[in-house]
Amino acid sequence: MNSPMLLEALRELEREKGISVDESIEILEKALMSAYKNKTGERNVEIVINKLSGEIEAYQILEVVEKVENENIQISLEDALKIKPDATIGDIVKRKMNIKRLGRFAIQVAKQVLIQKIREIEKEKQYEKYAELVGRVVTAEVLKVTPEWLDIRIGKLETHLPKKEWIPGEEFEQSDLIKVYVREVKKDKKGPKIIVTRIDNEFVVGLLKLEVPEIESGIIEIVKIVREPGVRTKIAVISHDPKVDPVGSCIGPEGSRIAPILKELKIEKIDIIKWSNDPKELIANALLPASVIDVEILDYESKASRVLVSPNQLSLAIGKAGQNARLAAKLTGWKIDIKPVMNA
Repeated sequence: MNSPMLLEALRELEREKGISVDESIEILEKALMSAYKNKTGERNVEIVINKLSGEIEAYQILEVVEKVENENIQISLEDALKIKPDATIGDIVKRKMNIKRLGRFAIQVAKQVLIQKIREIEKEKQYEKYAELVGRVVTAEVLKVTPEWLDIRIGKLETHLPKKEWIPGEEFEQSDLIKVYVREVKKDKKGPKIIVTRIDNEFVVGLLKLEVPEIESGIIEIVKIVREPGVRTKIAVISHDPKVDPVGSCIGPEGSRIAPILKELKIEKIDIIKWSNDPKELIANALLPASVIDVEILDYESKASRVLVSPNQLSLAIGKAGQNARLAAKLTGWKIDIKPVMNA
């Protein structure tokens, strides 16, 4: 069976689906061999597709013996020499068979197996492609808005963004382009299933990495991040290059780097502070945007502190519903008691 059209079809498959000709030929050979064995009951069969001509050949694997007792698995030395001139007793030779014995049904079965294998390979390749996005922030298009979720598309893959993964208070419209954090990619019968969110701490980290190359390169390190989605995020950073200001680099000239992040987070505020190993300095920084007069360490062992602020800074230091003080405590790991005092 000579089929140059087969090779062309496999080359087209390689161009369109990214499945190499060698992969397709291997799949097709196995499928044809399975179909042939099922059709004939012969197990010692090998099917080969010529990679240059596309010719499909079937061979019967036979042992060279002095006396043939089973012609399905044995061959005489006299007949073997016609196939392999240097054959000897005990050798294995391959005798060409009539591929037409496969019949139309077997060929159809092989075709279906090939299609199924191609689909499996496509799914695996698609999974591998999207698995590389895990831990990253990517752009998604909103396809449909429902009360419980968004239908979104990332590349060519569609998925859901459940409402519980939205930033509280945000709204969307069809065709919006939004950023999401890829938490996980799962294998599924229908193909890869991508799990995304906008409320994970890493979502904000990912947004920063997109805007601040010094973070991506490792010059600036995010030491710790705490977040109440839709309310406020506090991030402590350090620089591993004394010439690079970690806070200034994250904010950018005239706020150019932080602006797109704030736009993406909408009503959520971000405080970027400089990390310090000095607890007094760290606590004072963590209470930004409030100005602190002094920080008193009450107990190092229990990590208790008292922070003194002027009366006009008290509400700012505590924050709405206590969120600024609460996040500062989480960021530093210290208990913070805020007290107003007159600034002498």
